[in-house]
Amino acid sequence: MKKVEDGNTLVFQVDIKANKHQIKQAVKELYEVEVAAVNTLIRPNGTKKAYVKLTPDHDALDIANQIGYI
Repeated sequence: MKKVEDGNTLVFQVDIKANKHQIKQAVKELYEVEVAAVNTLIRPNGTKKAYVKLTPDHDALDIANQIGYI
């Protein structure tokens, strides 16, 4: 939640085979927002997390509300 409010960042669990370019394109198409950066993390349990930072002209909190994240 802190990332959404303070960092303008959305966090997703993604397919282990997805790369940063694919994640960026998917978020851009699904939510109609501009993505500034994508960071990924493979967790010890084998899942992959994507931290998607949005550009300043889009609000991650609004997008999170729209998709039912909050």
